[in-house]
Amino acid sequence: EGAQKIEISQPALSESIKRLEKDLGCVLFYRSRTGISLTSSGRLFHKKATTFISAAQGLDILANDTTVGEHSITIGCHTTVGQYTLPKAVAFLKRNIPGIKINLSHDLSRVIQAKIQKGDVDIGIIINATEVPDLVIKEIANDIVSVWSPPSYKIKTLNTIVCNTDLFQTASILKKWKQKPENIISTESLELICQMVKEGIGYGIIPSRAVKLSSLKLKEMSGLPNFKDSISIVYRPEFGKNKVEKLVIEAIKKSFA
Repeated sequence: EGAQKIEISQPALSESIKRLEKDLGCVLFYRSRTGISLTSSGRLFHKKATTFISAAQGLDILANDTTVGEHSITIGCHTTVGQYTLPKAVAFLKRNIPGIKINLSHDLSRVIQAKIQKGDVDIGIIINATEVPDLVIKEIANDIVSVWSPPSYKIKTLNTIVCNTDLFQTASILKKWKQKPENIISTESLELICQMVKEGIGYGIIPSRAVKLSSLKLKEMSGLPNFKDSISIVYRPEFGKNKVEKLVIEAIKKSFA
């Protein structure tokens, strides 16, 4: 469609884009099976090209300038993951690139990963990322999903499990848990699960990092099934080619240090 609008062939347009990206030293488009979308460098180039079309020689700042406050980066992750990572990561970025614009996208990890593949999210912090050929996946931390109870409890009174039944970690634990309570309360909020366990409503199936974040004194149940989570940073191969994007990757890694 783009080639038709400017009345050239599709191969000629593709070759022109490749030459432009080579000249600028950065990648302008995320390419996927569903189409193309602009990378962070592409969005910055588009903004500058629209405003300064007659001064194209000034567009070589894309690959190297970390002081320009026009870079816009979208980071995606689950809300709970964001609570223990994003404050440190964003603070680091603001110190090093004061004018950077940061957009946040929150959803289940599998949804965020799909958005990264489409180019709607630049980089994500993903739990148990699915290996696919068109994404860079780098494990940076681990977590354990376990069964938790109030710090003091009577076994006979805990006849309920509070959990998110939509998570495959939960499904795995429930499948392996023999003689488990039949009554289940399902909620997407890990924070709410922690609070309900603290009130003695029942057992909770919760990642240990979420329990630590809640500051509640819950008891991890030994002898019951658990699930090991892998936490990775995920982005398309086109991302991370300029200094700003490299600093974003560094900031997320430092948030787990």
